[in-house]
Amino acid sequence: MKDFAEELGCLGFTMRLKRLADALIHDGRKMYKELGLDIEPNWYVVFRLLKQKDEMSVTEIADSIRLSHPSVISITNKMMKAGYLSSTPCEVDSRRRVLKLTQKAMKALPRLEEIWDAGERGVIKALCDTDTMATLKLLEERFAEKGFKERTFDELHNT
Repeated sequence: MKDFAEELGCLGFTMRLKRLADALIHDGRKMYKELGLDIEPNWYVVFRLLKQKDEMSVTEIADSIRLSHPSVISITNKMMKAGYLSSTPCEVDSRRRVLKLTQKAMKALPRLEEIWDAGERGVIKALCDTDTMATLKLLEERFAEKGFKERTFDELHNT
C-alpha cells in the first residue's frame, strides 16, 4: 500500500515528523520496559540538564530545551511521581519551584547514561551519510524566524 503522507509531499511533512517521533517514543517505552526501568523516553533531557545544572525552575528548563511550559510541567510531574525529582520553593520567589535530581535519580544515572550513549550511537549510525542534523537545525531556525502561520498567510496574500 502506498504511503499517503509521503504522496502529499510537503503537505505531509508534519505528519511524517510526528509519525517518526511517535515510533521512536513507542520503541523507547518498550525498551525501558524490557530493561525493567520505570522512566519515559522524553525524560532523558531533564535528567541530563539537571545533572549539568544541578537545579533549575520549570521555566528555566522550558527555556533551555525550547519546549512549552505545560509540556515541561507534565514531564517533571511524572518524574517527581516516580521519585526522580524533588521540588522546593525558590528562596527568591516562593511562586516558583526549583527542581533537583533525587538520590534515586543519581543512583540510576550511570545505567541510564550507558543506555542513552548506546542509543546515541545507534542514531548516529542511522543518520550516517546524511545531513539530517544540519537540515533539522536549519528548519528550526527558519520556522523560529517565521512560523507556519505567517508563511501560510504570506502565500495566501501573494496569490
